Amino acid sequence: MDVESVTFGAFLGIAGVFGLTAAAIYPLVQRSYLLWGVARAIFFTCMVIALFPIELSNGEPVAGTNLWLAEAALALGAAMTGPFLANYVEPHIKLGKARRLLYWMLPLGLFAAAASAIGQTLPLYNQLHDLALLACTVLLASGLYAAIKAGSRAARFQLIGWGPLILIGLVAFSYELVTRGHLPYWPYLLLAGLVIDFVVSATGIVDGFVIIQKERDRAMADMKAAELMTVTDPLTEIANRRGLDQHFENADRSNLSGLALIDCDHFKRINDQFGHETGDRVLVGIAQGLKIDHTFVARLGGEEFVVLIYGDDWQERAEQARRCITLAVRAYVPDLPYPVTASAGLTSVSEGDTLTCAMKRADKALYAAKESGRNRSLSLTEFRPPSEIGEVA
Repeated sequence: MDVESVTFGAFLGIAGVFGLTAAAIYPLVQRSYLLWGVARAIFFTCMVIALFPIELSNGEPVAGTNLWLAEAALALGAAMTGPFLANYVEPHIKLGKARRLLYWMLPLGLFAAAASAIGQTLPLYNQLHDLALLACTVLLASGLYAAIKAGSRAARFQLIGWGPLILIGLVAFSYELVTRGHLPYWPYLLLAGLVIDFVVSATGIVDGFVIIQKERDRAMADMKAAELMTVTDPLTEIANRRGLDQHFENADRSNLSGLALIDCDHFKRINDQFGHETGDRVLVGIAQGLKIDHTFVARLGGEEFVVLIYGDDWQERAEQARRCITLAVRAYVPDLPYPVTASAGLTSVSEGDTLTCAMKRADKALYAAKESGRNRSLSLTEFRPPSEIGEVA
């Protein structure tokens, strides 16, 4: 197996990997440069096949070298390169006229491809083909320079991949315009340059994909954090009223048994004697104390909290949560000279209940608990006649 066959096979493999990688990534990031990249890979592969025809196992060629077809495919590949770079350079990079000039490579390349076909009968068009591709090369070099100068990471990748091709293009097309002949060994030089191009371009696309994914993950994390802030009380880091409403609407309520409305006893005295900073620490301690198993805790505002309780023993669990407040505040605010207690109003919750109705019932029970001396839990059944309980519930 000669060097030419090895290089040809390597190019086909690399171009195939590049095209498949770009096509696979496109549905994930929806960036148009990937489609331009696939088109480049197709046209340059056609060019190489036209220059280096495939042979059968018995040594017979499938087709002979077709120079004009190779040059037309080369022109079409160059036409795709300008829009590829214009879209590949990061959107925030300001290229100004350079980005618009890169799109001129598309009509220039299409003209060069047509000139290759016409040049078979009118040799003058071969010169126009070379002139158009030389202009494409200059535009590509200028656009790449402008992008690198503007700080484009993608363009720095492409400089490594396209540097040899730009140099080959400047030399080969200038040589052909002057001598009207082909640069010696130009197909092999072009093949080697394209191998470097697709290796580097594939690496750059994967690198860009990783960066885009990181940016999307960061954006999603920021959105989730912002959403969390809207449903979370910033002081106690438990749910606020909006978070409570959202949880009540979205959660499975088949196992939701009761609701407790809890209010810290004599909280104003704490703020007046020790200041609001100590009062805030007490509120944080209360929130921590209410976090027991099978409950969802939210702060309505001030010193008022709501606990949704799951399970059959919901009244015992509500009383357990209320009693935990004293211990939690003592641990969280050890310099407070007296224990902090709380009163709770309890009510059962059925699957058809609304949060507003349940909280109204619990609020009446809480009022009764305070009127009865505070530091206790009361439910409607402990202070309302059975007939009225049925009507309220």
